[in-house]
Amino acid sequence: MKIDIIHPAHYRDDGSLVQSKNWVDRLGAYLPHLGPPLMAALTPDKHEVRLTEEYLEDVDFESDADVVALSGQIMQLQRCVDIAKKFRAAGKKVVLGGYLPSMLPDQVEGLFDAIVIGEGDEVWPQILDDTEQGKLKGRYRSERPPDINNLPIPRYDLIKKDRVVVYPVQATRGCPFTCEYCSIAAVYNGMYRKRPVDQIVRDVEATRSRNINFCDDNLCEDVKFADRLFTALKGAPIRWGTQTTINVARHPELLKKARESGCVLMALGVETFSARNLEDVNKTFHAVDKYAEGFMRVMDAGISPHALIIFGLPDDNADTFKRTVDYLEALKVPITQFFILTPYPGSPTGDKIWRSGSVFDTNLNHLREPYVVYKPQQLTPAELHDGWWSAVEEFYSLRSILSRVVFRRKPLNLWVNLATNLYYWSKVKRGIHTVYFGKN
Repeated sequence: MKIDIIHPAHYRDDGSLVQSKNWVDRLGAYLPHLGPPLMAALTPDKHEVRLTEEYLEDVDFESDADVVALSGQIMQLQRCVDIAKKFRAAGKKVVLGGYLPSMLPDQVEGLFDAIVIGEGDEVWPQILDDTEQGKLKGRYRSERPPDINNLPIPRYDLIKKDRVVVYPVQATRGCPFTCEYCSIAAVYNGMYRKRPVDQIVRDVEATRSRNINFCDDNLCEDVKFADRLFTALKGAPIRWGTQTTINVARHPELLKKARESGCVLMALGVETFSARNLEDVNKTFHAVDKYAEGFMRVMDAGISPHALIIFGLPDDNADTFKRTVDYLEALKVPITQFFILTPYPGSPTGDKIWRSGSVFDTNLNHLREPYVVYKPQQLTPAELHDGWWSAVEEFYSLRSILSRVVFRRKPLNLWVNLATNLYYWSKVKRGIHTVYFGKN
């Protein structure tokens, strides 16, 4: 069979697609999702596989594929439905996987020929076999957590390469914590598994690239495992980044080994500088009063911390936005991603907000920035939106960039951080959130 694996884009309110095909956006780095190339690698050799990243290229609705597999998030719901309608009308079988069916199975079942709930590694070959035999079921779920000790090398050769690609490599899967706002916790429910170090190194080498994104949710929480991985990668001709918690700062030797193995950035989900907020979302393993020391330790190791901040938690008020930016600027944190609290159905925080009756915008495609879909406790929706955007604009102003990145006593990955900040500045000037491809 011929199989198209598609990662869909999402819609603007006017019905146009958010895509990134102009020359300006090609100046930025592209971090592909791991799911599509990994599913391609898990496809039996007798089948032919193609990948489409709709943010970068158009979907070929004249495709001769027999099966179309979509990997979707909640904000891509309507686009997934529309793609499925067109392909099903042409006689194709359409399968939906990803966070969307895992968190909202009852709302999407029946709109596709099959949905996959949870991890699809071991059910994907069965889906293809059932399709060939005309026995495709409407819903698939792995009966146990898939074995990730013998995963194939993802099909990196199928990834579009019209700009700088930062290749996804997975070392761990899931996260040991169950923060209540988090879609990761909702899907994996505290499961945290590590892959064999030699297979991780194999995948890094298979990319044939210097640019690696360890697309883990929490790479460094198992310190002994991370130590083994960084030791194995020491001296490799790569530069890599990842996401983890600021708990990594408790281990200076681990930070040193990370840097020696090529680490240039760590995205740290600190979320908020309010202890009350952390308690509200079950993130009490973080200590707000240790944040400054943690950021400094990461930077002292030569690694750029990327702070991940959420606005709209219960303790946030009109002063929160400026206080947050001032704090980050004083520490000279090189990069920050600012988000609006999103009440994902299926997560404890999301379900609580929906049950409270405070959700006034029920369009699931709006579960992303720049939308505020609920009434915060101490802010109006407009105050939350405007405060969030003002923080983005202030942090990525030229004044702030010069202060945080250029005029600092000890340069920190200067050219990479400066290029990233200027690219984000250009996006913000065009009204584009730094983590998305296009406006709205």
